[in-house]
Amino acid sequence: MGLWDWIIDALTTGDDGPSRSTPNATSSSSATAVLDAPTDDQRDGEAGSDLEEADRWWAPEGITAIDPIGVELPERSMQTRVLEEKLISHFDGHDLTLPPMPKVAEHVLRRLRDPKCNASDVAGDLSEDQVIAASVLRIANSPLYRGVTKILSLQSAVARLGTGAIRTLMMHQSFRAAMFQQNSGDKQLAELIWHGSLAGAAIMRHLARILKRDEDEAFLIGLLHDIGNVITLRIVMEHERMTHEPIDIPAFEFLCHETHQEFGELITDAWGLPDDLKSLVADHHSYPEPDDPLRTERLMLILTDMISQMLGFAPPAQYDLANATVVSDLGLAGSPDFERLLAELPESVDKTVSSLS
Repeated sequence: MGLWDWIIDALTTGDDGPSRSTPNATSSSSATAVLDAPTDDQRDGEAGSDLEEADRWWAPEGITAIDPIGVELPERSMQTRVLEEKLISHFDGHDLTLPPMPKVAEHVLRRLRDPKCNASDVAGDLSEDQVIAASVLRIANSPLYRGVTKILSLQSAVARLGTGAIRTLMMHQSFRAAMFQQNSGDKQLAELIWHGSLAGAAIMRHLARILKRDEDEAFLIGLLHDIGNVITLRIVMEHERMTHEPIDIPAFEFLCHETHQEFGELITDAWGLPDDLKSLVADHHSYPEPDDPLRTERLMLILTDMISQMLGFAPPAQYDLANATVVSDLGLAGSPDFERLLAELPESVDKTVSSLS
């Protein structure tokens, strides 16, 4: 059973033997997931195709760092210390309750498990939630799906996107609801970590393509690996409402870095997600041992976080990625495909985050 099937089981009622069914209106070959990269033909003429003229952002002049740089400890104010102690006090799972999955997303995911479902039925479910319906239409007409004509109906959008993309989009909407559940609070902080999650998912998917790994699973691992930030955000927002003292971004990023793995482990445990995913969420900053069965996934996450830092989706740091230890260990050093990916990545990630935000 794949990672996606485990997640579906954990978030729906979960009959035995889930299958990746495709609506009748969509052929299985068109059931591509959100964030599919352009084909080789589509790359022709696009920015970054000529590496000799590309801005080699991944090898900044004078930068020699080749291993991850941690989040710098800011000047610890009394507020930061109080928040850190409060966050640590929740490591035992106290008050750790995530909001339920949106009903429409749950219904759609359940329907997609039925091999007899069709695009019309899925569209009918989607139409019950205006926010989700609008998101589906926006994605179907986005640069991620280079359709010739503009789509105006949900049924046509479902047919264009396919089962994999609809499933991923439902997961995306569910996590977004968890991220922005508060009626008040610092939305800037919520957007900060949400955009970082989307960027991580996009980068992981691109890396999976050149490493010949499962792209859907890589996307979900990238999206979920920092899910513990949801709990950090909730506690910080609650503190801000009580004290009327907003926290500055460097302090918030430090608190997220210090606590997200512990909170992430508690969330994956509470949801009954697979042990492999729980292990990745709980420990993705430590460099893996040679015999680690999840070594490749951990290396991909380390590289993803380094790229996110360089692209501005995480606390900033500069690296010489071409000579980075993790790049060598992944077998990507000197790879033309990897350089091509890096050249195209800034624009591709920006478009993805914009489309899915």
